[in-house]
Amino acid sequence: MRAKKKRGVGAIHSAQRLARRGMAARSFAREAVRRLGRNTDEIIAPLSLGYIPGRLARGRLVEDSTRESSSRYLATRTFGEAPSHGTPAGLAVAAAAERIITPSTCEHLRTRGYAIVDGAMEGIDVDGVPLAEAMLNELRSLSSSPGVMARNATVLVGKDGVANRLEKSNIFEAEVHALSEESLADAPTLRAAWEDRTQLTLLNVMLPARAPPQSLHYQSVKLQRNAGRGGCFPLHFDSDAGLDARVVTALTYLNPTWKPGDGGELVLFPFPDDPIKVEPIAGRVVLFSSANTLHRVLPSAAERFCFTTWFFAKQARSDDGDEGRTTTHTGAASTQLARKAADKYWGSGKSNDDLWPEPGAEEIRTMRECEALLAPGMRKHLLRLVHAEEWAASIAESHPDTPERTKALETHRREVDVIARAIGGRYPRGLARIGSAMGSERGGAVRERLGGLEVRWF
Repeated sequence: MRAKKKRGVGAIHSAQRLARRGMAARSFAREAVRRLGRNTDEIIAPLSLGYIPGRLARGRLVEDSTRESSSRYLATRTFGEAPSHGTPAGLAVAAAAERIITPSTCEHLRTRGYAIVDGAMEGIDVDGVPLAEAMLNELRSLSSSPGVMARNATVLVGKDGVANRLEKSNIFEAEVHALSEESLADAPTLRAAWEDRTQLTLLNVMLPARAPPQSLHYQSVKLQRNAGRGGCFPLHFDSDAGLDARVVTALTYLNPTWKPGDGGELVLFPFPDDPIKVEPIAGRVVLFSSANTLHRVLPSAAERFCFTTWFFAKQARSDDGDEGRTTTHTGAASTQLARKAADKYWGSGKSNDDLWPEPGAEEIRTMRECEALLAPGMRKHLLRLVHAEEWAASIAESHPDTPERTKALETHRREVDVIARAIGGRYPRGLARIGSAMGSERGGAVRERLGGLEVRWF
C-alpha cells in the first residue's frame, strides 16, 4: 500500500522536479504539487475511483465500442422512415425522449458537462407494459440468447501495431445495429431506441453545435448486462475529439430492484466540480459529454442492466479548438502539444522564466494558465495527473491479472510521467492555483474557489 501511494504521488511530484525555470515558478509548482499529493486520496479515495481514457490511438488504451467502420451503416439505417416509426414502441420511445431532452437538461449539459433525468418513462406504456419494464424484458431475453452478447474489452495497441485485448470478466454487450432481424423483431422497444431520432433532433435544437460539421448526425445503441461479481469499468472518456465523432453519451438504467450495496454506480468527474455518484435505478437517464466528461462504473455485486446511446457528429473535429488535442502518441508529441498551448498565451516572445514585477500582471498570468489547464484538451491531461494513482488501481480492478493488463499499467505510468513533465514545465502558476483550490478546507467546488472560471464541455 505504501509503495502504491508513493508511485501515485511520485507521478505528480515529477511536475515539481521539472518546473525549474525560475524561482517564482518553482515555488508555485512546489506548493501545487504538495497540495495535490496530499489531497488526492482525501478527495477521491472514498469513491474508489481510477483508470484510463477510452478511445485512444497507437500505444494507448482503447475502449472497444462502436467501430468507425460501422458509421456509414449506422447513418444509412437511421435515416428515412424506420421500421419502428409509428409503432407502439416507437411512439413510446419518442414520448420519453421529449421528457428527457428539455431546455433545463441541455443547459446543465452545456454548463456542467452532464445531466441526470428521472421519471421520463413513468406513465408511458407499450401494449399495456411500462416502457422501462418492456425494455428490461427485451434486454434480459437477448442476454440469455446464445451468441448475442459478447464480453466487453479494452484494446491496447502497441507501437508495433499489434492489438492486445483486455477482456472484462463480467461485462457483456451487444450493439443494436449489429443484431439480426430476428433479434430486432423480438426487441421492438430497444430497436426503437436506436431508430427514433427525437432525442437527436432536440439536442441539435437545444444544444446547438459550434460549427455545422459538429451537429449531431446519427446515433448508435449498445446494450449491456453486468453479471455482478465485481464487474466494473475503469475510469475513462468515451471518445477523443480528434479521432471519434461522438458528442453526447446517454445512459439509460433498467434496474427496478437496485438497492444500496448492490454497487454498479456511475461516477462522473466533471472537474473542476466535485465528483458525482449516480445510482443505476430503473428509468434514470444520465447524459454527458462523450469527449470531455471523465467517468467510471464502480464494482457491481448484483446483476445490472442498461443501454448506452451515443450521438455522433457528421465528422470528428480535426482539432480540439483550444489548447491542443489529447491524442498523445509519444512523449515528444505530448510535450509539443503543451508547448503549442502555452505559445498561444505567451506569444510575445517572453518565456515562463520572465518574472512579472506587477502583482496584477502576475495574477492575470496565473488565471490564464488556469484557463489553459481547464480547457477540454488540457483538462484531460490534468486529470490523468491528478488521478494517477486511482487510474492505475482501476485498471487492475477492472481486468484480470494478465500480461495485457501489465502492459496497460506500464502505458498509463509512462504517459503520466510525460504529462507531468509537460504540464509542470509549462503551467506552474496554473498548477499551483488549482492545487491550492483542491487543498482548501472550505466547502464547495474547486470551480468556485478558482473564481468561477467558465469551463467548456462541447
